Amino acid sequence: MARIDGKKAAQDSLMDVARLAVAAAYRAPQMTGRMKLQSEIVTGEDLRPIIEFFEAIIPISPVMYFDYYSYKYFLDNNEPLPLLLLGADLTKSELGWDCGACGFETCAEFNAYSKNNKGRSALWAGPTCNWKLMDFAAACDFACAAVAQYRFDGRVMGTVGGAASNVGFLPAASAVVGLPIGPVGEFNWFSRKQNLETSTQDMHLKWLQQTSPTNWQAFPGSTKPCTKTKQDWWNDMQYVKFESVNEEEVKIAGEAMQKVQSVSEKYYGKVSEWYNKDEE
Repeated sequence: MARIDGKKAAQDSLMDVARLAVAAAYRAPQMTGRMKLQSEIVTGEDLRPIIEFFEAIIPISPVMYFDYYSYKYFLDNNEPLPLLLLGADLTKSELGWDCGACGFETCAEFNAYSKNNKGRSALWAGPTCNWKLMDFAAACDFACAAVAQYRFDGRVMGTVGGAASNVGFLPAASAVVGLPIGPVGEFNWFSRKQNLETSTQDMHLKWLQQTSPTNWQAFPGSTKPCTKTKQDWWNDMQYVKFESVNEEEVKIAGEAMQKVQSVSEKYYGKVSEWYNKDEE
């Protein structure tokens, strides 16, 4: 009888879970019946363009820093990490419901504006039909629930979707999210134990405070809210302060965005070409 290492067996099952998560996403209920879901599972070295995009933008985004080192850590340590990408084009409404949730009085006005004014931010393109957005969210929820049903880590991440979109994945989608599945272990995408190896505890705490400031803020009713920057925060209270961005910060942001653009230009055509061949 063969002996099989338990952890390896669990790792080998990740692709099966990824496939089942895709199936669950397509089974999610829709209110519109018009949201055409797009999907792809990315693995191995095909994750490198996404990781390189993260690396370019981390000087101005601690959130991307966390994601960069997590993905790089698992890939460099040869731990299988299927990334499920889910996307949809939410920039057109065929509904004629004229609900006004998008900010326009009618779907026709929304479509006319969208046709001539589509734009892409760091994460998603827009504008967006809110009904299709809710259907897209349901598909993401079903995929994530399927992963949880098999007791693997999974977390829907807009940052990963934005990075993937900017280097050419799912080019026909205006909204893309990433759902990493696994690897085997606990709380890979929440406690981020792997990130603690790349920074000191003080640095890690500082970035958490910068990316989630409301979690560290005391009651603002005094109109002078303090932030809990250390364990005994009440002995030397520090307060929320508004100030303009200085020239050095503007310079750093500009240099980072130039690198981001270079990475996008490096990979976008190469990655998106795969979809052109698929259509042919």
